Amino acid sequence: MLTSAATRCAMHMKNINKALWPSLSQPQIGHHRFISSSPLVMDDNSGGESSSSNNGDDKKEMIQRWMKWNTAKTWKYEPNHDLISKIGKEGSTSPLDAFRDTVSKEKRQTERVGRSWSAKELRRKSYDDLHKLWLVLYKEKNMLLTEANLARRHGYMMIQPDRRKKVRKSMGGIRHVLGERKRAKIADHKLYLEELERVGALLEDLDVAAGEGGSMEDDMHNEATEKLEEDKI
Repeated sequence: MLTSAATRCAMHMKNINKALWPSLSQPQIGHHRFISSSPLVMDDNSGGESSSSNNGDDKKEMIQRWMKWNTAKTWKYEPNHDLISKIGKEGSTSPLDAFRDTVSKEKRQTERVGRSWSAKELRRKSYDDLHKLWLVLYKEKNMLLTEANLARRHGYMMIQPDRRKKVRKSMGGIRHVLGERKRAKIADHKLYLEELERVGALLEDLDVAAGEGGSMEDDMHNEATEKLEEDKI
């Protein structure tokens, strides 16, 4: 009884869904679908009635084309062991030396690296020196990122991992010093513009005063001339 009641309830809900959403119960024609399966699965699900040998060859060729396209789109890393073996060796001219630590691990474990650059020291540097130091720190950052990635990939601890923090702090100090210089230059330029405006206003006041002074002198001269003529009469 319970099973039949549950079946009737399920059928009733199915009919309600068909009535409310008729588009879900009918096949969609003319709409694109996202397909993540291979052409073989697509053709098997399509339910084609033709089973001739030509159709089978077409399926095989389609699968081969799809596999070739999928392989071409999938990038696989194949390391160049000959080039990697030359990195860090004496007299090596490999371009990858800039991305690897050329100092031996034994020397790294025994000798500690220096501290980061402070803002007080960087303020004494010129713009050209800061630019050169930025390039050196940028190359050091790329090298340390490579070493950290290799250590994570091969499962060993990176030697002196605090070097990344020191490089990041030094680069932040360079940005801070350059920002200070930029803000100071902008402030000086604003003061220069304000001074120009103030001097221009003073010159305009002087011109106005000079014009007013000339008219007063003319009036006084005319008044004196009139008095002299009255005295003569």
